[in-house]
Amino acid sequence: MSEGIFLALDCESGGIGKEISLLSAHFAVCDSKWNVIDELPILLKPKEVDDTGSTIYRVTASALAINNINLIEHDKVALTKDAAGGMLREFLWKYKPTKGWLMPMGKNVKGDIDWVNEHLLGKKEWGKIVSYRVYDITTMITMAKRAGKLAADAPEGLCELATFLGFKFVPHTADGDVHAGIHVTKHIENL
Repeated sequence: MSEGIFLALDCESGGIGKEISLLSAHFAVCDSKWNVIDELPILLKPKEVDDTGSTIYRVTASALAINNINLIEHDKVALTKDAAGGMLREFLWKYKPTKGWLMPMGKNVKGDIDWVNEHLLGKKEWGKIVSYRVYDITTMITMAKRAGKLAADAPEGLCELATFLGFKFVPHTADGDVHAGIHVTKHIENL
């Protein structure tokens, strides 16, 4: 594996679709051996409010159930895009290598990058710090299965595979999925 600094990331939303609210994101900067250097958890709320000043979320009940998010408690501590985007920008610049970029990593990570670019940090700013190349766990799982290093019947979903490999975590949370992704990656690279 090439040397570098990786940015493991995951986002959890209120459902599927561009108009849906991004609710949480988790970022972990890792060294080339997947040791976590630093982490940034973010809870988000939309800027849009109604006439009473209440935040207007666009969510589905099933997504909240899967992600185990209590929207009332979430709203008390969540940040708006501007505040959260500023925190993320500062965090990423702190770890940007002097040469090159942070390498984004995760399961279907391109989708998470799209959520970040839509709801946290635009593509232009993101592209100054984070590489357009991605280290996707989905590809690694496929390659490990094809090479016979991972059982052909091993689960392909991140949560299922991490559990199959004995990793204990809270699934379908941004921080839990980031750590599961790091664990799965370490395991596959050491096969």
